[in-house]
Amino acid sequence: MKKIFLFLITAATITACSSSKNGFELSGNLINANDGKVVLKEMRINNLETVDTIQLDDSGNFYYSSELEIPNFFLLEKDPANYITLIIHPGEKISIEAETNNMMEDYSIKGSADSKLLKEYTGRLMSAIKKIKGLNQTYRDSLQSPNISSIMEDLDKKSKVIGDEIRVYTISFIEENTESLASLMALYQQLAPQQYILDPMTDIEYYKLVDSTLYSLYPQSEPVMTLHKHVSDLKERKKIADYRNSYIGIGSTPPDITLPNPDGDTLRLSSLKGQIVLLDFWAAWCSPCRMENPNIVSNYKKFHNKGFEIFQVSLDRTKENWIAGIKDDQLGDWLHVSDLKYWQSSVVSLYNIEGIPASFLLDRDGKVIAKNLRGKALEEKLTEVFQE
Repeated sequence: MKKIFLFLITAATITACSSSKNGFELSGNLINANDGKVVLKEMRINNLETVDTIQLDDSGNFYYSSELEIPNFFLLEKDPANYITLIIHPGEKISIEAETNNMMEDYSIKGSADSKLLKEYTGRLMSAIKKIKGLNQTYRDSLQSPNISSIMEDLDKKSKVIGDEIRVYTISFIEENTESLASLMALYQQLAPQQYILDPMTDIEYYKLVDSTLYSLYPQSEPVMTLHKHVSDLKERKKIADYRNSYIGIGSTPPDITLPNPDGDTLRLSSLKGQIVLLDFWAAWCSPCRMENPNIVSNYKKFHNKGFEIFQVSLDRTKENWIAGIKDDQLGDWLHVSDLKYWQSSVVSLYNIEGIPASFLLDRDGKVIAKNLRGKALEEKLTEVFQE
């Protein structure tokens, strides 16, 4: 049966509850709480499961105790925008103090080493996300600027620095804390939707490192078992990816793409042989893609008359968003296709796409001569190609 405990509970009851080696205690104070409860939720693989509602006293103090056999991730939630992520182990006595209206950032915690590590990591991550959001706002504010190309180049450089810094920190954090469940969560963090800090395929060594340690410590843990299965799947996917890269590598002819354009007409990538083609995978919801688009526009204007064409494939979910993205970023001069299936698009598995933006530069015979050219690198390569 679920149990709700008030902070002012009798000493005898506290002693009885904490005597179980598989139990845990959670207590603390929420500053400026405007009502009398918080909710404790356990993070399951596919959902958040409410464990219990915890009552606060008039001063915002609370106390809760329950049984726990295996460590797991929890949320202490005041509302959907204000919560603290915890990693609770059996036997822990955790104390929390938090500002109710900014729980995610303004809180202190004692009695849980893994939760403190998680706080440390998420603090650095949220700082990086705020910086990226600032760059995105600058991009939106500068869309009509005559200096958009130079602004975009500067934003791209700053974005890369932020991404590189949080990547280095994430790797160091994982290597130093392989026995902590906080490292498991660090594996899957994003700077923006679908912009993962670590790539499961190229960074598989870190997934394997965390898996090998945590699986030996907590083989019955649901998130650990899920990671273990994911790593097994990654190994198989890497074998397939290595095979696919053998025919989508430099000098290879990539698979043909046949998809409809916004008007419903079917276009084929192979029909563009005889031109230098940028095959670009993007989406209107992808901030890094939108930040790169002005650079693509600039290069199209500079090299199109020399034989440069663009075949842009969208991973959008709706036609409305796709068309709006094309219009807003002024991409209407070249070819666009999509099956509007998001990450279930046929091109994702065909080209082994793990993230966007992703691109391939094709020569006049339709063979790959470069991959993932962004910013100044695209202009430099096109200048080289058209000087030959």
